Amino acid sequence: MPELGGLHDITDVKGLILYLLKEARCILKEAQMTEVLMADGLVEYFDYTQAMEQLLMAGMIDIASLEETNSFRITKRGLAVEAEYEARIPYNVRSKTLAALKENLRKRREEEQIFTEISPSQSGYRVTCSISEGGETMLAYEALVPDHKSAYYVAERFREDPSKYYQKMMEIILEDDLFKKTR
Repeated sequence: MPELGGLHDITDVKGLILYLLKEARCILKEAQMTEVLMADGLVEYFDYTQAMEQLLMAGMIDIASLEETNSFRITKRGLAVEAEYEARIPYNVRSKTLAALKENLRKRREEEQIFTEISPSQSGYRVTCSISEGGETMLAYEALVPDHKSAYYVAERFREDPSKYYQKMMEIILEDDLFKKTR
Protein backbone atom coordinates (compact mmCIF):
# COMPACT_ATOMS: atom_id res chain seq x y z
CA MET A 1 0.00 0.00 0.00
CA PRO A 2 1.36 3.44 -0.83
CA GLU A 3 2.23 5.67 2.09
CA LEU A 4 -0.10 8.44 3.24
CA GLY A 5 -0.19 11.00 0.45
CA GLY A 6 0.60 8.39 -2.20
CA LEU A 7 -1.62 7.32 -5.06
CA HIS A 8 -4.12 4.50 -4.62
CA ASP A 9 -6.10 4.59 -7.86
CA ILE A 10 -4.60 2.83 -10.93
CA THR A 11 -5.75 5.69 -13.18
CA ASP A 12 -3.79 8.13 -11.02
CA VAL A 13 -0.74 5.86 -11.11
CA LYS A 14 -0.90 5.81 -14.92
CA GLY A 15 -1.17 9.61 -14.90
CA LEU A 16 1.87 9.86 -12.64
CA ILE A 17 3.92 7.57 -14.90
CA LEU A 18 3.00 9.71 -17.91
CA TYR A 19 3.81 12.87 -15.93
CA LEU A 20 7.18 11.42 -14.97
CA LEU A 21 8.08 10.52 -18.55
CA LYS A 22 6.92 13.91 -19.83
CA GLU A 23 8.91 15.84 -17.24
CA ALA A 24 12.04 13.71 -17.73
CA ARG A 25 12.26 14.78 -21.38
CA CYS A 26 14.45 11.73 -21.99
CA ILE A 27 14.30 7.96 -22.05
CA LEU A 28 14.06 6.45 -18.58
CA LYS A 29 15.10 2.99 -17.57
CA GLU A 30 12.58 0.99 -15.60
CA ALA A 31 14.93 0.91 -12.61
CA GLN A 32 15.00 4.72 -12.62
CA MET A 33 11.24 4.91 -12.84
CA THR A 34 10.68 2.54 -9.95
CA GLU A 35 13.30 4.34 -7.87
CA VAL A 36 11.61 7.70 -8.45
CA LEU A 37 8.05 6.48 -7.95
CA MET A 38 8.83 4.33 -4.93
CA ALA A 39 11.06 7.00 -3.32
CA ASP A 40 8.51 8.51 -0.97
CA GLY A 41 5.88 5.79 -1.15
CA LEU A 42 4.19 7.56 -4.05
CA VAL A 43 2.90 4.32 -5.57
CA GLU A 44 2.77 0.65 -4.71
CA TYR A 45 4.90 -1.64 -6.87
CA PHE A 46 2.05 -3.87 -8.05
CA ASP A 47 -0.04 -0.84 -9.04
CA TYR A 48 3.00 0.48 -10.91
CA THR A 49 3.50 -2.75 -12.89
CA GLN A 50 -0.20 -2.96 -13.73
CA ALA A 51 -0.25 0.67 -14.86
CA MET A 52 2.89 0.20 -16.98
CA GLU A 53 1.34 -2.78 -18.73
CA GLN A 54 -1.87 -0.87 -19.45
CA LEU A 55 0.05 2.17 -20.75
CA LEU A 56 2.15 -0.01 -23.05
CA MET A 57 -0.91 -1.82 -24.40
CA ALA A 58 -2.72 1.48 -24.98
CA GLY A 59 0.26 2.90 -26.88
CA MET A 60 0.78 5.78 -24.45
CA ILE A 61 4.35 4.72 -23.71
CA ASP A 62 6.67 2.53 -25.66
CA ILE A 63 9.91 0.66 -25.28
CA ALA A 64 12.70 3.02 -26.28
CA SER A 65 14.78 0.51 -28.22
CA LEU A 66 15.05 -3.17 -28.93
CA GLU A 67 18.52 -3.23 -27.37
CA GLU A 68 17.27 -1.76 -24.09
CA THR A 69 13.88 -3.34 -23.52
CA ASN A 70 13.72 -1.90 -20.01
CA SER A 71 13.83 1.72 -21.21
CA PHE A 72 10.68 3.73 -21.88
CA ARG A 73 9.48 6.98 -23.40
CA ILE A 74 6.15 8.70 -23.68
CA THR A 75 4.38 8.66 -27.07
CA LYS A 76 2.43 11.49 -28.72
CA ARG A 77 -0.76 9.77 -27.65
CA GLY A 78 0.60 9.56 -24.10
CA LEU A 79 1.42 13.27 -24.11
CA ALA A 80 -2.13 14.13 -25.17
CA VAL A 81 -3.64 11.97 -22.43
CA GLU A 82 -1.11 13.13 -19.81
CA ALA A 83 -2.49 16.66 -20.00
CA GLU A 84 -5.87 15.32 -18.83
CA TYR A 85 -4.36 13.13 -16.11
CA GLU A 86 -2.04 15.79 -14.68
CA ALA A 87 -4.87 17.73 -13.06
CA ARG A 88 -5.84 14.60 -11.10
CA ILE A 89 -2.39 14.23 -9.53
CA PRO A 90 -2.13 16.08 -6.20
CA TYR A 91 0.43 18.89 -6.09
CA ASN A 92 2.47 17.24 -3.31
CA VAL A 93 2.79 14.04 -5.35
CA ARG A 94 3.93 15.97 -8.43
CA SER A 95 6.44 17.93 -6.30
CA LYS A 96 7.88 14.78 -4.73
CA THR A 97 8.06 13.13 -8.14
CA LEU A 98 9.93 16.07 -9.68
CA ALA A 99 12.36 16.26 -6.76
CA ALA A 100 13.09 12.52 -6.94
CA LEU A 101 13.43 12.71 -10.74
CA LYS A 102 15.91 15.60 -10.57
CA GLU A 103 18.01 13.74 -8.02
CA ASN A 104 17.90 10.56 -10.08
CA LEU A 105 18.94 12.35 -13.28
CA ARG A 106 21.74 14.15 -11.41
CA LYS A 107 23.07 10.80 -10.17
CA ARG A 108 22.75 9.33 -13.65
CA ARG A 109 24.75 12.18 -15.20
CA GLU A 110 27.36 11.84 -12.48
CA GLU A 111 27.61 8.07 -13.01
CA GLU A 112 28.04 8.56 -16.75
CA GLN A 113 31.00 10.83 -16.07
CA ILE A 114 32.76 8.29 -13.86
CA PHE A 115 34.55 5.43 -15.59
CA THR A 116 36.34 2.45 -14.11
CA GLU A 117 37.62 -0.65 -15.84
CA ILE A 118 39.47 -3.70 -14.58
CA SER A 119 41.54 -5.80 -16.97
CA PRO A 120 43.96 -8.66 -16.37
CA SER A 121 47.62 -8.06 -17.07
CA GLN A 122 50.76 -10.22 -16.94
CA SER A 123 51.67 -8.84 -13.52
CA GLY A 124 48.20 -8.72 -11.94
CA TYR A 125 45.26 -6.47 -12.78
CA ARG A 126 45.16 -3.03 -14.37
CA VAL A 127 42.58 -0.59 -12.98
CA THR A 128 41.70 2.37 -15.18
CA CYS A 129 39.78 5.23 -13.57
CA SER A 130 38.62 8.54 -15.01
CA ILE A 131 36.21 11.36 -14.36
CA SER A 132 35.00 13.83 -16.94
CA GLU A 133 32.82 16.88 -16.99
CA GLY A 134 31.37 18.69 -19.96
CA GLY A 135 33.13 16.33 -22.36
CA GLU A 136 36.55 17.12 -20.85
CA THR A 137 38.58 14.52 -18.96
CA MET A 138 39.41 16.00 -15.57
CA LEU A 139 41.40 13.06 -14.23
CA ALA A 140 42.47 9.72 -15.64
CA TYR A 141 44.88 7.20 -14.22
CA GLU A 142 45.85 3.56 -14.34
CA ALA A 143 47.11 1.46 -11.48
CA LEU A 144 48.57 -2.03 -11.49
CA VAL A 145 47.46 -4.13 -8.52
CA PRO A 146 48.34 -7.73 -7.59
CA ASP A 147 44.91 -9.39 -7.59
CA HIS A 148 41.28 -9.04 -8.68
CA LYS A 149 40.07 -8.29 -5.14
CA SER A 150 42.45 -5.32 -4.89
CA ALA A 151 41.45 -4.14 -8.36
CA TYR A 152 37.78 -4.21 -7.41
CA TYR A 153 38.56 -2.34 -4.19
CA VAL A 154 40.48 0.41 -6.05
CA ALA A 155 37.71 0.82 -8.64
CA GLU A 156 34.93 0.95 -6.03
CA ARG A 157 36.79 3.47 -3.87
CA PHE A 158 37.19 5.73 -6.90
CA ARG A 159 33.50 5.40 -7.83
CA GLU A 160 32.42 6.29 -4.29
CA ASP A 161 34.08 9.73 -4.35
CA PRO A 162 35.96 10.62 -7.54
CA SER A 163 36.09 14.31 -6.63
CA LYS A 164 38.22 13.40 -3.60
CA TYR A 165 40.79 11.81 -5.95
CA TYR A 166 40.74 14.89 -8.17
CA GLN A 167 41.23 17.16 -5.16
CA LYS A 168 44.13 15.10 -3.78
CA MET A 169 45.81 14.93 -7.19
CA MET A 170 45.58 18.71 -7.61
CA GLU A 171 47.05 19.20 -4.14
CA ILE A 172 50.00 16.98 -5.08
CA ILE A 173 50.50 18.52 -8.53
CA LEU A 174 50.22 22.12 -7.36
CA GLU A 175 51.82 21.48 -3.97
CA ASP A 176 49.19 23.77 -2.55
CA ASP A 177 46.14 23.74 -0.37
CA LEU A 178 44.04 25.51 -3.03
CA PHE A 179 41.68 22.59 -3.44
CA LYS A 180 41.31 21.68 0.23
CA LYS A 181 37.84 22.23 1.57
CA THR A 182 37.60 24.88 4.24
CA ARG A 183 35.82 23.80 7.36
